[in-house]
Amino acid sequence: MKSRTLALLTVLVVAVLFIGTTAVKETAAQTQGTENLLVNPGFENGNHHQDQIAEVVVPDGWRLHYVDGVTFPGAWDNLPAARPESTVWNSQGGIPEGEELLWRDGIYTLKVFKSWTPMYAAISQDVPGLEVGRRYRLVAPIYTDVVMEYTGGKKIPPDRPDSGQVRLGAGPTGAAWRDEGAIAYSGWWTGATISPFYQAYAVFVYDFTATQENMTVWIEFRSTYPYPNNGFFMDTIGLYTLDEVDSTVTNPAPAGGGAPAPAGPPPTPFPTPTPRADGAVIHVVQSGDTMWTIAIRYAEVMGLTAEEALPAIRDLNNNPAFINVGQELVIVPPGQTAPAEEPTPETAAETEGDVAESVEEPTAVPTPELIAETTDQPDTANAVCVAAFDDADGNGQRGVSEGLMANAAISLFRAGSNVATYVTDGINEPYCFQNLDADSYQVQIFPPADYTMTTTGSWAVAVSNGMSISVEFGTQYNPNTEAVADSGAAETSVSTADDTPSTPEESTANVGLIILGVAIALVLLAGVGVVLLRKS
Repeated sequence: MKSRTLALLTVLVVAVLFIGTTAVKETAAQTQGTENLLVNPGFENGNHHQDQIAEVVVPDGWRLHYVDGVTFPGAWDNLPAARPESTVWNSQGGIPEGEELLWRDGIYTLKVFKSWTPMYAAISQDVPGLEVGRRYRLVAPIYTDVVMEYTGGKKIPPDRPDSGQVRLGAGPTGAAWRDEGAIAYSGWWTGATISPFYQAYAVFVYDFTATQENMTVWIEFRSTYPYPNNGFFMDTIGLYTLDEVDSTVTNPAPAGGGAPAPAGPPPTPFPTPTPRADGAVIHVVQSGDTMWTIAIRYAEVMGLTAEEALPAIRDLNNNPAFINVGQELVIVPPGQTAPAEEPTPETAAETEGDVAESVEEPTAVPTPELIAETTDQPDTANAVCVAAFDDADGNGQRGVSEGLMANAAISLFRAGSNVATYVTDGINEPYCFQNLDADSYQVQIFPPADYTMTTTGSWAVAVSNGMSISVEFGTQYNPNTEAVADSGAAETSVSTADDTPSTPEESTANVGLIILGVAIALVLLAGVGVVLLRKS
């Protein structure tokens, strides 16, 4: 009888553990945003010694590039750089106190470093199957670990703030590293233009237009001075599809002439949408949706081409700067059937007023590097558009019922100097800082009193001509926590105008609640086991 009871208890414990593990996985899955096009982006799926070099360990699917034995532009006193060391660091081997931030997800992070010499390196990955003319967003969280000296066990940042540098790029597969003529690069970000830059994770973001179906993305990093430690950590790199297409970009002709390379296979057709009782066709935004994919899906029912459907859908929904999962977008207004002929711009303008009252305020997720739309509308060209929302549930994502936040000060900095400051009113956002010079800027929010940040509080954006970038901040009422003036002290996000999963802290909190629930269940089961043993 005792053995039977023990067996039953064992089965119950295993079942609870399985349920708890499944819940952890589901919670992790729920934090994911748009589909990541990269292979092994978090470095959890294997690594290898590149070129059989013991000191060079690289995640599978990636390649490390470096300068060795020669100098590079900007190196102090023209000193030669040396081959760095790299490792895919497993946190299960132990994390030094205070360095938990180096892991953004999973148990692996990539570390590239060299001491007492300038260092210039990059990692790259080939990405096939891109859509020529489509814009894509490369997201690279990088922790710059450049150390001038160690004092009292603490790392002292460099006295040369521009010594550490980062840039991103994309070019046709086969282009040589640092080929400026073939690879489209962002500018260099440095500690002189972004704060915080050292001993903090900055999330660098670069948007580019695919000029080939097969392209290579590049993440470059260097330190120009021979400090005691020149190191860079990376984790959770991503490549995401944006909704913007440049129809003037076509497949390049193959070498030697001939016809352009064929385009990729046509997309799988979507089912015909069913109108509601009032005749309206409404689309509910799903994870991974963009305005462009929605336009492609509904172009036929609207009697338009995809290129014409895109501005028409925007007009029907008051030109939203953001779209959010669960948001309803009007495709065909109530009482109106799909046009038999292509509508004129005047017709589209007339329908805009009819649906304005039925469309909810545009909403957004807190990770604009994933889903926020970059636009090229003339009135917001060379602009940074900002907004803040009241993240009541604190999950770092803007829900349908979560409104805009008033009394948040959002400042724009250029080269460390304040360019402009805007105080939100909770009604007229997003607000756009317009007519900016093409350059790197930092956008930082100062939340209202008794509010703390639930998203990254500081972004550095590189604005390019003719483009704009949208950034939205999440805040939550928390009267027991003193508001931090420098809301970007822990993590800075960097973007260019040419969507990332929830932060590790948020994921850890969710997992912690699940583990606590599992622990309580185990205690209860243990009590049941004791009773059963006594009865037996």
